[in-house]
Amino acid sequence: MSFLRVVKGTNVYIDANIFLYVAFKQKYMEDCRDFLKKINNKELMGFVSIVVLDEVLFKLIQAEASVKFNMPLNSTVQFLKMNPGKIHELKTCWHALNKILSMNITVLDTPMDFNLVMNICREYKLLTRDALHVSVMRTHGITQIATNDGDFKRVPEISVLTPS
Repeated sequence: MSFLRVVKGTNVYIDANIFLYVAFKQKYMEDCRDFLKKINNKELMGFVSIVVLDEVLFKLIQAEASVKFNMPLNSTVQFLKMNPGKIHELKTCWHALNKILSMNITVLDTPMDFNLVMNICREYKLLTRDALHVSVMRTHGITQIATNDGDFKRVPEISVLTPS
């Protein structure tokens, strides 16, 4: 279902790709921006975990470093590890993440029991990161996820809300 048709007041877990479409001005940028406005205006209740924020910030750091230091995206991690002082020169990534943190989004704790994550991996054939998202949702009683990742459709108790 398109996440632009979600009923007002719905609790929605937001996957990293929704923020990244906006940040990188990609294909679904407008739909994702409109969706995030609904979250910010409290028409929908938005939730993320530290894992989502980590994914977003990591991609933003890579993208900014690639442009700023004129290198391929896949070289940025090694470059920044070898030149940690260069992280201080990055600005856009921190600003973008602070914008996310200033929104009406609740940051949820991750479950302490990693067995839950492993069980979800095996049961629904998900990679660990996606299984961790499902475990956070399950722990907090959230059944809707805004994402463009079709793997979540394998989890029957989750409704996947996608950009149009």
